[in-house]
Amino acid sequence: MRFLASAITAIMVLALGVSPSPAVAQGKAPTPAPAAPSDAAITTEVVVLHATNDGSGIDPKIGKMPELGKPPFSAYNSYKLLDRLKISLQKGKPTTTKLPNGSVLMVSLKDVVAAKKQDEPKRFVVSASIQKPGGNTFLPLLEVNAKAGENFFVAGQQHQGGVLVLGIKVAP
Repeated sequence: MRFLASAITAIMVLALGVSPSPAVAQGKAPTPAPAAPSDAAITTEVVVLHATNDGSGIDPKIGKMPELGKPPFSAYNSYKLLDRLKISLQKGKPTTTKLPNGSVLMVSLKDVVAAKKQDEPKRFVVSASIQKPGGNTFLPLLEVNAKAGENFFVAGQQHQGGVLVLGIKVAP
C-alpha cells in the first residue's frame, strides 16, 4: 500500500510538470519553507528638525536631505537636528512620540501594498497625526502611500522662533 501511494504521488507530480522533493519520494512530509518577513511590522525613522531663518545653515548631523533646499522647505535658511528616532510600527497599532514643543506625534502602519509591476517596490500606507498639548488637534490625520527609503514631511508647528519639520521614512 505504501508503494502504491508513493507511485501515485510521483505520477501526479510528474503530470503537473514539477519534480518531487526527496521527502515526497520517500513518503515523508516536506519540511516547511522558512517564513517570509512579516509585512505586519516595519521600522520607521523620524527626524525632528527645527527650521528657522537665523542664517546658521543646515546642521551636518541631518545628513543628505535634498528636499530642504527646495520649496516649501527653502523658505527657511537654517535647519537644526533636534532628534532622530527609530520607531517600530505594527499594522493597526499606533505609536506615539512626544515632540520638543509638547505636542504628541502618532504614527501608524495602515497597510502594505504589493507592487503592481515586478520591478516596482511594495509601498506602505502610513498615517500620522499631531495632538497639541491640551488635546487639540494640529494635524488631524495625514495618510501617505510611502516607498521605503523616501521621506515624507509634516511641518508647521511653531517652536522657539521657527517651526518643527518632521521627516518620516520607512526603513528599507
